Amino acid sequence: MAQTQLYLIRHGQTDWNLRAALQGRTDIPLNETGRRQAQEARQRLEGVRFDAVYSSPLSRAMETAALVSGWPMEKIRADQRLIEIAFGPYEGKDTHTLGPAFAPFFADPASYQPPEGGESLNSVLERTADFLAFAASQHEGQTLLVAGHGAALHAMLTAALANPLEKFWSVSLDNCRVAVLARDTAAPGGWRLIASDGDGAGEYAKKYLG
Repeated sequence: MAQTQLYLIRHGQTDWNLRAALQGRTDIPLNETGRRQAQEARQRLEGVRFDAVYSSPLSRAMETAALVSGWPMEKIRADQRLIEIAFGPYEGKDTHTLGPAFAPFFADPASYQPPEGGESLNSVLERTADFLAFAASQHEGQTLLVAGHGAALHAMLTAALANPLEKFWSVSLDNCRVAVLARDTAAPGGWRLIASDGDGAGEYAKKYLG
């Protein structure tokens, strides 16, 4: 039987990405650069046949999924488990201005405490791990495109690879970059990372806090 594979792609650039503003659950659309990034990702993935396409319900991820896959929007399956982490009152604010209360999110994820109205990293880990289990059971032997967000997809990678929270940001996944997971029941988390076209791993704290 064919191997189950998940192509995880972060959404394309938005205007809020440009100013390092936390988006979270705020529904910010792609900008023109983001749309171009998605078209370029489609070219990089030319030849990959997707059996199903899943996306966070937020428009920046849904449009990315449609542009990368070439599928019509109505065929893309919006899944709440893929939505971005909620930042509560931090949403819309520049990460460089939030100070020591927010800094652990990138610098020391294991000690991050969300603000009132925000979501914990453990919560994101639980729901993305649930999606992984769903994909393994419902799409055995298939290839899926999964479009999402920075924190949510890093949570999925952390769960899939059974990494500690200290390694939450260890796989670089900038806008429209792809990480590929392959099902492997012998691996600690049940999956292996077999490809990643991101760069600058470990640079998130410097980029968003420095």
